[in-house]
Amino acid sequence: MTQAFAGVRIVDFSQVFAGPFATMQLGLLGADVIKIEEPGAGDQCRGIGADNDIGQAGMPPFFLAMNANKRSLTLDLKHPRAFEVVARLVKNADVVVQNFRPGVIDRLGFGYEAMKAIKPDLIYCSVSGYGQTGPSSKAPAYDGAIQAVSGMMSVTGYPENGPTRVGFTVVDLGTAVMAAFAIAGALYRKATTGEGQHLDVSMLDTSLALMAPLVSGYLNVGTVPALVGNGSVVRLPTTGSFETEGGGGILLSAMTDKQWAGIVKAIERPDLGADPRFATVDGRREHYDTIRPELAKSFAKNTAHHWEKRLNEEGVPGSAIRTIAEVVTHPQVAHRATIGRVSGAAGVDREIGLVASGFTAGADGPAITAPPPGKGEHSDEILREAGYSVEEIAALRAGGAL
Repeated sequence: MTQAFAGVRIVDFSQVFAGPFATMQLGLLGADVIKIEEPGAGDQCRGIGADNDIGQAGMPPFFLAMNANKRSLTLDLKHPRAFEVVARLVKNADVVVQNFRPGVIDRLGFGYEAMKAIKPDLIYCSVSGYGQTGPSSKAPAYDGAIQAVSGMMSVTGYPENGPTRVGFTVVDLGTAVMAAFAIAGALYRKATTGEGQHLDVSMLDTSLALMAPLVSGYLNVGTVPALVGNGSVVRLPTTGSFETEGGGGILLSAMTDKQWAGIVKAIERPDLGADPRFATVDGRREHYDTIRPELAKSFAKNTAHHWEKRLNEEGVPGSAIRTIAEVVTHPQVAHRATIGRVSGAAGVDREIGLVASGFTAGADGPAITAPPPGKGEHSDEILREAGYSVEEIAALRAGGAL
């Protein structure tokens, strides 16, 4: 078994979401990820969720979701001997990842130029809110702040309530995938040229990339998207959500004449299909306020799961609106093995459930092979690999470096 990044070693200074989720994606494909954590607190995510049993063990859900297939080394980056330790690790590494605010990692002595001097062909990935340079580069940035500044919030929500934030850390996780892609590309380039490079991954840039169709609409024809809630920017009555019997709802994304015919058949409303006013996309858009109440009336007569089945049978993209609790037990999720389970997490006496990856492969695909590490769980192991003796490690620990 030879996974794509088997043999690649990553020294990971990052914490919270964007950096750690990026390195986890590479770890799922075989990279050896050495997670550097501050002695004492460790990754900031270890402190989120201390009100539950696994949180008390330093393994709250947010941390678990970002850190499978890694090894943890605690190291005080301000300690006089920290550079010596990092230098040994970087000398045998392929990639360094960090997500400190721009300028901080340089002040600590572990910036790109300093690390490149140790390893000339190093790939060094910096993840930040706004990028390493520019007028906003040093501004503090978390997911919500970037959703606001990027315009993402301006296209999310209902007109009557105003802009709202997406209900999960879409910018952090999107940036993580972008960073993993950038690192993969740099590794491929290095295999050809032998050269490393500095990668500058920005949450703001990623947000614009994720919204590329909307940004393109404004740049090229001046369209400013409006808040449409669960409706559609194309203003078709066959898009958006409808309430169903028993609560919940159904979300439709039907755009074509063929899909309109499928809806009519699924809800058994031949009268709508026979009405010449509704025969074309433009006609349905023009008579939005006539069609929408009729569809709502029909969908209210049965459950969301009933309508999902019937619509899908007719080739119509329609899905019941599920909770997280419902989707993790979805037969398709089980078939794809999207949810993995692993035991052996430090301080946790049961299996933990994790999202594995967003794709499968015909051979050597992504796999969860180890639980997220306990804080400093692999410190001695990693340092021995770097050439430290048992006595030297003990001295580092006694001196407060570990």
